[in-house]
Amino acid sequence: MKMPRSEELVSEPAEWYFFDGGPGAPRYGDDPTKHAVDHDTETFVREVLQNANDQGLTNGDPVEITFRIVSLTGDERADFLDALGWNDELARRLRSVTAAERGRGHEELLERLESPDSELRLVIVEDRNTTGLTGGWDDDSNYAALVRDELFSNKQDDRAGGSYGLGKSVLWTFSGASTVVFNSFLAERDRPRDGTQRLIARTKLPSHQLGDDDTTYQGAGWLCHPRETEDGVRPASLWDEEAADLASRLKVDRPRVSGTSAMVVDYRDPTRDDQPEPEALADEFLEAAVKYFWPAIHRNDLEVSVEVGGETHEAKIKDVPAIRPFVECFESRFDEGRKLTNPGDITGLNVPVELPDWDDGTETPDADVRLAARLASPADDDTYVNHLALFRGAGMVVKYYDQSRLAYGNQNFHGVLACGEARHPDEVTAGDREVERFLRYAEPPEHDDWRSTENLREQYKQGFRMAIDEMFGTLRDGLRHLLSRFDGRGEELADRVRNEFPIHGGQARARSIASPSTVFEIESTSGFASDHWQFSGRVAPVDDEFDGWTAEVSLTGVGEDGSRFDDVPISTIESEHEDVTVRCEEGVGIVTAGPEAQDVDFEGMSEPIGEGDVRRGSVGETQLEIRAELRTGEE
Repeated sequence: MKMPRSEELVSEPAEWYFFDGGPGAPRYGDDPTKHAVDHDTETFVREVLQNANDQGLTNGDPVEITFRIVSLTGDERADFLDALGWNDELARRLRSVTAAERGRGHEELLERLESPDSELRLVIVEDRNTTGLTGGWDDDSNYAALVRDELFSNKQDDRAGGSYGLGKSVLWTFSGASTVVFNSFLAERDRPRDGTQRLIARTKLPSHQLGDDDTTYQGAGWLCHPRETEDGVRPASLWDEEAADLASRLKVDRPRVSGTSAMVVDYRDPTRDDQPEPEALADEFLEAAVKYFWPAIHRNDLEVSVEVGGETHEAKIKDVPAIRPFVECFESRFDEGRKLTNPGDITGLNVPVELPDWDDGTETPDADVRLAARLASPADDDTYVNHLALFRGAGMVVKYYDQSRLAYGNQNFHGVLACGEARHPDEVTAGDREVERFLRYAEPPEHDDWRSTENLREQYKQGFRMAIDEMFGTLRDGLRHLLSRFDGRGEELADRVRNEFPIHGGQARARSIASPSTVFEIESTSGFASDHWQFSGRVAPVDDEFDGWTAEVSLTGVGEDGSRFDDVPISTIESEHEDVTVRCEEGVGIVTAGPEAQDVDFEGMSEPIGEGDVRRGSVGETQLEIRAELRTGEE
């Protein structure tokens, strides 16, 4: 594959290049992706591991990722900044930014980097057995997606971790200098005729002007070789010997194997005033890697380590006690028919999933996801007790789903929901592949949930919202089923639960018919405080056109078998929405919305409950939930 002209090999010194917008061009005050996701250390680890893991080669070997923490002072620090072109270019541009009062953070950065006594921290994320930065500037490639594009993803397949291209933004968000250096060796199949190693750096600054020049320079800049092409100037990479020389000076050299090293210059956690010591940061990296990627680590698809202070530490599941119960649960997820009698007992079942057809009319197959629960032991770490680890074939835990309301009495648990190609990696079905695809598109930019997204709207026919709601609803029913069996009364399941999970001789679940309530999105939470229940919720119509709607909100006791009994009278209900009225009638909250009420939040509380009343949730095996019955204005 011959690279485009903008990537031809050259030997002249690299320089920083910034596009200019000309007179009247829009200005950029900051990188908008900094505000798109929560930015803590866990987020950094989660996103960079996902991006690297998604670029793994299909050769059966694991992706290897090393976090290298480097602290520079004195002459080493000065040499690094000189190699980065700090004195030649970046410093004067930052002075221009601060002179225009574009942000206190840039003033602090300038003071810090111009102080010879300050320490400069670098974090290098080095991945191996990955594709490397393939393609050219004008290609639809992972190189262009990383060093050129914003909010664009170039993933290899439907199993990949994300579809928004937002995760890469954390590299710049965690750089106090908003600067990242990339050094990459390309996989043999993707190498250009004359190049193997490439290097480029990118910075993201606010728009700025230099001196008396009226030219407005855009925020993004590249340490590169600017090249004139038929389509304009292109920032071209450094290649091979020149790349290797600059990589060595920038402390970002790497083994000569396929993959990429991304260096975050002036690494700083934006959620902290005081930055942790390198050893403490290393521990946080290791724990976060295991917390979110134990499925990939467990199946030997991913190896993670941290280098700090001359020592290398490997991310091991056994070193994070809070995660071990989930791994045991996953390993025995196909055990069925067991009663959760003793601590450590595990049992599982299939949860049916019904997906809408593709937007082009292609029918989707029926499928299952695998649910398993493990009875907690007093010896277990209880950080995530009564939670389910949700994940799919990408091997990343999307979230730990809190289901404490289903933990009856002292019967605490840990659970897993293995979806898509993670359900049974050795026997992947067409249904598994479709679930994998569907859930990938159901992940928001933060990759921390499965919910209705614009990507689902573009890929599937109507019904994707209902498919997600029903999956979680059936999941909760299945979990009630598994947990109810700890006392031998599994035969006493409610008909609704038994029909969905035919372990006790019931009929297989048929395709459901959409009910009127599926024209709404409903969310709710409740909890007991002192002598009453408090609750809050959200109701949002799916359809954009409606005349109004009414929601009846009630609190109802729920038994361990999923059956409902005593109502808990509601005392007050409130909403701040201007086009909504609320009232209570006979212990039921009534929310009446007008045509402008697109998204309504409400909250309230129950009447006081007497001491010893089963409806307190502290006596007997009961829980409470909020039930909303909805009707549109036309009904």
